[in-house]
Amino acid sequence: MRKGYYLLAALLAAGLQMTGCSGSGQETEAANTQAETSAAAEETRGEENGSRDEESQAETQTSSSAETKEADQSQADETAGKETTEEETATEAATPEETTVLETEAETRAEVKHSGYLFQSGGVTIGMNEDVAVILDGLGAWSNYAESPSCAFKGLDKIYSYSGFDLYTYPIKNVDYVNSVYFTDDSVSTPEGIRIGSSEADMLAAYGDQYTEEYGVYTYTKEKSTLSFIITDGVVDSVEYVAITK
Repeated sequence: MRKGYYLLAALLAAGLQMTGCSGSGQETEAANTQAETSAAAEETRGEENGSRDEESQAETQTSSSAETKEADQSQADETAGKETTEEETATEAATPEETTVLETEAETRAEVKHSGYLFQSGGVTIGMNEDVAVILDGLGAWSNYAESPSCAFKGLDKIYSYSGFDLYTYPIKNVDYVNSVYFTDDSVSTPEGIRIGSSEADMLAAYGDQYTEEYGVYTYTKEKSTLSFIITDGVVDSVEYVAITK
């Protein structure tokens, strides 16, 4: 009787122990499953966060690259603008000076104020002490040319020969000026009509009696020039314009 009781008790204890082990296994398996699920979820969230970080980093890099390109372009535009401005400034600084020189030369040529006794040839007016460059351009090619060291100035005295007259020049600071005009034949005349071969009476009628005379040379003075005639037996033998210089 007592043995049967012990046997039953042992069987009941063994059943309870098996039930407990089975429950613990299920709980452990459930716990393991839940842990695996949690780990998978965490991994998924990590991947999503990683993707967001990568996207954010890519956006940041793209924005930074765009800003860098924009800054570089802005700097390039600014540099180009600066260079253009400097070129324009240099051009503006040089152009007025060159223009002024050209305008001054043109005005000087256009505004030549003739004074004293004047001679005209081929539509060119020649006054004493005038810059000879413009006059030579107007007269064209000469038939003969000569030069010699100047006795009164530093440089060369020059003689240009044209039909009917010779043109003499004197130098000052590398510029040649009209010194005199000498008639060589009767093909030319003064604007008042006096030429070689004209009479003394014609000379007096044209210029009056306000002259100085020495050894048959009659000299009229007007401003910084003189007009001289040599009279022989009442006839004009020579006509010469001469500059009055310092």
